Amino acid sequence: MILKIKEYLFAHKKAALIVVFGILIVISVGGFAYYNSAQSASQDSDEPEIQTATVRQGDLVVLASGTGTLVTYDDMDLGFGTSGIIEEILVRVGDEVSEGDVLAIQGNREDLESSVASAKLAELNAQEALDEIYENADAVTAQAALDLANAQYELKSSEYTLSVQQEGNRASEAMLDAAKAELTLAEAALRKAKSDYSKTGGSASEDAGKASALKNLANAQLRYDSAVRNWNWYTGSPSEIEQAQLEGDVALTEAWVAEAERAFELVADGPNLKEIEKAELQLANASANLTVAERNLDESVIVAPFDGTILIIKSNVGDKVSIPFITIVNLSQRYLEVFIDETDLDMIDKDYGVEVVFDALPDIVFEGIVVEVDPSLYSAGNVSTVRGLVELFDTDAYDNSNLLIGMNAAVDVIAGKAVDALLVPVEALRELSPDEYAVFVMGSDGELTLRPVEVGLGDISFVEILSGLEPGDVITTGIVETE
Repeated sequence: MILKIKEYLFAHKKAALIVVFGILIVISVGGFAYYNSAQSASQDSDEPEIQTATVRQGDLVVLASGTGTLVTYDDMDLGFGTSGIIEEILVRVGDEVSEGDVLAIQGNREDLESSVASAKLAELNAQEALDEIYENADAVTAQAALDLANAQYELKSSEYTLSVQQEGNRASEAMLDAAKAELTLAEAALRKAKSDYSKTGGSASEDAGKASALKNLANAQLRYDSAVRNWNWYTGSPSEIEQAQLEGDVALTEAWVAEAERAFELVADGPNLKEIEKAELQLANASANLTVAERNLDESVIVAPFDGTILIIKSNVGDKVSIPFITIVNLSQRYLEVFIDETDLDMIDKDYGVEVVFDALPDIVFEGIVVEVDPSLYSAGNVSTVRGLVELFDTDAYDNSNLLIGMNAAVDVIAGKAVDALLVPVEALRELSPDEYAVFVMGSDGELTLRPVEVGLGDISFVEILSGLEPGDVITTGIVETE
């Protein structure tokens, strides 16, 4: 990480910068002659002499210090798939287990097995219902066609009945003529029967003649009444109630036809898509219920999902539980939750190296790497910090029993590191323009030369020089004495 030297100059060396910058102005305006004059004047007035430093090689580490706490990272809370009684717990807190080891068993597993069987049956029935839709497609189409034909026949019949019941449509001319003739004949026959009967005295008698005449009169009356009814019907029209009934019959059969047409359209080209969709949804629901039932049965036995250590057991045998009650953690790899001041935000990022010293193990320096940095600040009280997660290296080389969850540590996040680099004091730098710097190099004759340099890593005291200087070069640092 390359730090902005300008920031350090202004943030940490303000007093020195004012003096150095003044010297730079003097030199750039008056040249070296002015500088020598100023130096002489300075000596005459007992002002501090210009200080120098020698370019040297060494290591430079830029870091941000903070605190940390040993935490669990690969941990998991375990419980049964559904609420139930704990029948067995086969581990204790602190036990090391392997992936697949049985940790606890739920009671009343017979009920869970029954649920699985019921769910399988429901899925089977749903599958058969879907299969039947495809298998019976031809028969369903044929039945729909037959239903449509019957509905259409009934519609024609009701429409015909409505039509022939209307006035003027009940009989042809020939039928009217026949009905008229029948009515005339029936009238004549009735008059004759009445005359014949009146000749017998018109009263009941055991006389055979009177009985015959009465019978003839009755038959004649019946014939006449029938002829009148036929004539009236042929020449009449429906009553309001009859008309409403006839029209209602037509409307009902029209609705029947429309329904039959829709039903036929749904299956004319194959199985009814809506029926298929419904059957598929029912099958999907049954399959989902089976999956849940099988998972609940599987999870009635808790097994270790990975190699680890039992950290917490919250319940006992015989307790009814509905939430996780066993916590397993992977302690083979240790992680540290670290916090640094928000002013060092640019000093921490993923893959940055870290050195850790636990309060309880002050003689051991652990190394690690930043694997996670929160995108927002972490606030505790009135203090805002940057939170990160550090993965520690090679903890197996130490006694892991001494690394307990919750242990506190001092943390140094290494933002940058230069090994065997050329180093100069920060005070020696002169900023020519943003991100461009130079230093005054003193020759063997005491003359100063302004030489551009390329800077690299830096802290508040020293800066790495990437090019422009050689080891042993003597440079000025202004009036600030440096070691």
